[in-house]
Amino acid sequence: MTKAMLAHILIFTAIIGVALTLQLEGLSTKKPRLTKYTMKPTLDSGTSLPSTVSMYRINNTNGATCILIRTDALLSVSYRDKLGEDKELDIYLPDYPELWGTCEDDQSSISLKTKDFVLEIDFKKTPGGERWYVSYVEVSYSSSNPKFEHIDRPGLKVKLSTPPNTLLFGTPVGKSYTCDQEKIITMFSQDENDKSGHLAKLYLRELRMQSFMFKAANTWGPTFQCSATGTYRDETAPIAVGSALAIVTLCSVTAYGIWRYMKIKNVQYGAME
Repeated sequence: MTKAMLAHILIFTAIIGVALTLQLEGLSTKKPRLTKYTMKPTLDSGTSLPSTVSMYRINNTNGATCILIRTDALLSVSYRDKLGEDKELDIYLPDYPELWGTCEDDQSSISLKTKDFVLEIDFKKTPGGERWYVSYVEVSYSSSNPKFEHIDRPGLKVKLSTPPNTLLFGTPVGKSYTCDQEKIITMFSQDENDKSGHLAKLYLRELRMQSFMFKAANTWGPTFQCSATGTYRDETAPIAVGSALAIVTLCSVTAYGIWRYMKIKNVQYGAME
């Protein structure tokens, strides 16, 4: 095989690799979902007001902030009424709920209590201590709340949460997680004997949060953006691209080897004659 032919094979391999990369990236990028709320409604009119954010803070025993959350949040609970129809109850997180929490070196938590529910968010550090993340989210309430109109199963103490070993919003320690795109946390019962059949979703807009701060100044750490473009990439795409490119390269090398072997064999056979 001449140098020119080998160069053509390498160029062809590179072109196929680029094409596969672009195609798989297009398949693995998802557009952010448009959700049901963009404005907070007023109580006494049908008009809407611009959304507002609320600030939630937990301090340690020395008075320094260890958890700080800023968001415009909505809790949506799906349930069934007495007619068997699916219903949803939407409740905005208030500006001034009852707050309490814990502040430890590797684990911390914040709980928000309103007249309708209690919301708990737990934070942990990765084993090496380089990153913090949300490890658990739980909401608890009574199905006898009159806001559940004609609910099929009143009188239940409902507790919904994220699955075990949850890892959300992974962020380097010392930085604050920031996201302009709406984030959704889904919670459901982890009890096999649960009779409510409820499902809860926590919608977080204009989100900024940080745990393990321990700063006397009570200020945010540097921003850690959730995504520069607002899109989300499936982590299997780089693996698929690499595998496809490896297969193309292997086929090219194999074809060259076979061609080279046949050429040498023909030359040796011609020499024998």
